[in-house]
Amino acid sequence: MKQIEQLPMPPTAGILGHVGYLKKPNIHQQMLGWIAEYGVQFRLRLGLKNVLVLADPSQVKQVLKSRPDEFRRLKSIENVFDEVGLNGIFSAEDERWRHQRKLTEPMFQPSHLKHFYPQLAVVTERLKKRFESLAETGEAVELVDEFKKYTVDVTSLLAFGEDFNSIEQIETPLADALGDVFPIVNQRCKSPIPMWRFFKTKKDKQFDASLEKVKQFVTGCIEKQRRKLTQEPALIDMPENMLQIMLIEQNRDSTLTDNDILANALTLLLAGEDTTANTLAWMSYLVSGDQSSEADLSQELQNLGSEHILSWPLPRVPYITAIMYEAMRLKPVAPQLYLEPIEDTHIGDIEVKKGTPVFVMLHANGFDPELFADPKTYDPNRWLEQGGASFSNLQPFGAGARLCPGRSLAMMEIKLAFHALFSSFRVEPQQGQEDVVEQFAFTMSPVGYKVQIHKR
Repeated sequence: MKQIEQLPMPPTAGILGHVGYLKKPNIHQQMLGWIAEYGVQFRLRLGLKNVLVLADPSQVKQVLKSRPDEFRRLKSIENVFDEVGLNGIFSAEDERWRHQRKLTEPMFQPSHLKHFYPQLAVVTERLKKRFESLAETGEAVELVDEFKKYTVDVTSLLAFGEDFNSIEQIETPLADALGDVFPIVNQRCKSPIPMWRFFKTKKDKQFDASLEKVKQFVTGCIEKQRRKLTQEPALIDMPENMLQIMLIEQNRDSTLTDNDILANALTLLLAGEDTTANTLAWMSYLVSGDQSSEADLSQELQNLGSEHILSWPLPRVPYITAIMYEAMRLKPVAPQLYLEPIEDTHIGDIEVKKGTPVFVMLHANGFDPELFADPKTYDPNRWLEQGGASFSNLQPFGAGARLCPGRSLAMMEIKLAFHALFSSFRVEPQQGQEDVVEQFAFTMSPVGYKVQIHKR
């Protein structure tokens, strides 16, 4: 058995070791560079603590499938989420997580998504009208911002029973407040010293104000749904949204507090906005930079006929699905996961002590030439060929018991929104592909990706 201390380590930068690297928005790219140089197992140093970095495909799967019994998120991450009142299903561990999983899963079951589709179709229709307006004015926009309005509206309907309709609003204070929250949470999760507890910067104060604004809104939604359940008792047997499900459970289980409900509602709102919107933006970025791919996409859309938006049940869209998989491979919005073992264990031939940070490189598989031929090249056809790429070699939604419960909704949103854009419009980037920057701030997003939208 090897000790972590025996593994190779990139050069450190000062007394804190590699802490400075973790704060950079391109740390996911830096990690790929280190993997190429030091292999699929190496170590970093955060202050005096050694960290195991793991990029071996089989070992990554092993660790993911060992959650939640053998591995958990870093305790420091749960502490940060707990401190700001966001310790919901995303960050909770142990029995707390198991309980919250039972509460959130029903909303994402196929039967409920079928029931939810008409509302999803209304939001998609609004998105298409927004694209029509942008095509008429010729305004250049950050495409990810347009998709964020869409995903916020979808998530708010499913989780809260509230129609934000941010797509049609000029002012979107709630969406703006949401945009302030996760980047700061991400910074705090990576910080070895919780300086914000002793000294508040301007960004910290803005974070506090934005978080309070979001909490006030969600608290209002909770009270509204509580009144609705009182006025319409039939909803107890047929709840319409996640808040109703949790409020019904609270009446049965007094250990479920209002803070638990608030944390889960906020978690779904924040996580549901960023991940799906960024994936949609990266898909558009990749297609708009490849004429051959755009032609293949146009052919599939023509074959679908004159559907204004995709109807239920969603038709097969193999090429859109292939673009989605390729974006998840090349531009994964959740490239890394920070875990620790609950007890002393071993990963392969490496001994890992309880509480040792294990940085799992979820994005490394996508660039492994043994899994994907010519891995740096954008090629959706790799997913369509007999014996071609296998989606099981990617983990965009995690794996094992902690597989993302919202994955089916996310893929529905992606197919509907992507079809709404490219079935009637074409996208003209306002900069070269090399000018769009990958920025990892809790999720990995395209910075500087401005487009004009034109009618086909």
